Amino acid sequence: MPAECPPLFTQTSFPAKNVASLCWRGDELIDWVSGGRAFALDGTERPSNVYYPYRFDAATSSPDGRFVVIYEKLGTKGLLFDNGRVLREINRSYYFAETYEFPLALFDDPDRRTLLAHCPKDYCRLDLEEAESGRLLTSVMERKPADFFHSRLAASPSGTRLLSAGWVWHPRDEVIWFDVAEALANPQHLDTPNVAHRPYNPYLAEESAACWLDDDRLIVAASAEPEMNEAAAKAAPRLRPCGLAVYDVARQTCLRTVQLGEPAGTIFAVGDRHLLSLYRHPKLIDMSTGEIVHSWSALKTGLQISSIINRDENAKPPPMAFDRNGLRFAVAEEESITVITFDRTALAAADRSEPPR
Repeated sequence: MPAECPPLFTQTSFPAKNVASLCWRGDELIDWVSGGRAFALDGTERPSNVYYPYRFDAATSSPDGRFVVIYEKLGTKGLLFDNGRVLREINRSYYFAETYEFPLALFDDPDRRTLLAHCPKDYCRLDLEEAESGRLLTSVMERKPADFFHSRLAASPSGTRLLSAGWVWHPRDEVIWFDVAEALANPQHLDTPNVAHRPYNPYLAEESAACWLDDDRLIVAASAEPEMNEAAAKAAPRLRPCGLAVYDVARQTCLRTVQLGEPAGTIFAVGDRHLLSLYRHPKLIDMSTGEIVHSWSALKTGLQISSIINRDENAKPPPMAFDRNGLRFAVAEEESITVITFDRTALAAADRSEPPR
């Protein structure tokens, strides 16, 4: 008889009420919006007596947890922290701010310097600054950014590239990316984005979300919106409505595509072959087939597909956090936090069973 396959994940839950945000810091989960309330994975809680009198409702952190931004997801204001101490306020343009997610990301560049990517000058102008000093690294007089609403920023694992899953005016979702080193050397690079649809999606499917598989490969998810030009739909492989595409940004090549039964929503790469999809509830998807390997139907993760969520409470996801290095995902419900930890060895064995194309 063949050996039994080890489980791909473990799952634990513990009581936690009124959680407003979640970020990983080592083996702890921190609710920074609630003043730094901390949860150990055994459920032990360390309360906070700090209160921020503003409408903050989301948080993001640097990979090591040192720097944190709390912000209003559909607002213009944020606070940057260094080890729990307020460093400074950050802001974005009012322009359609009540419609789409605040664009920001904290990440380490290849020199291990923590950078803050956001849009402090204008909705369409992306800038990079040193998190600790606040020094703006991409401020030059000649900036003429393209008319793009940046949102859902995410850096590649080594901080060499940065994606923006935002939108352009009709509105229509679109995914673009940048080379970080080139942007630091020539800030105008941030004004002329690379686009994933040129080789495999000639303005057909709407690109609603994206994540990095590694430093060179990007996963793009499509909404359910019909294709814009059926006559041009013969190109293959390409992204289709409710589909996923893996794109090699270095070689500018579409590696593979799969179809799903519904939009993927927010996505995170889990190993080399699997993907966590968060539309409605978490689903582990095999990227080689599109098959749902496991579905956590009891966990509600919202109906967000796009960066445009307006003030639809059904679209806004609950507090969630994904730990790429630890392959862990946490989601807060009304009275509990659930943590799903993926088994790296089991995932690697599954990856080897059918090498990705």
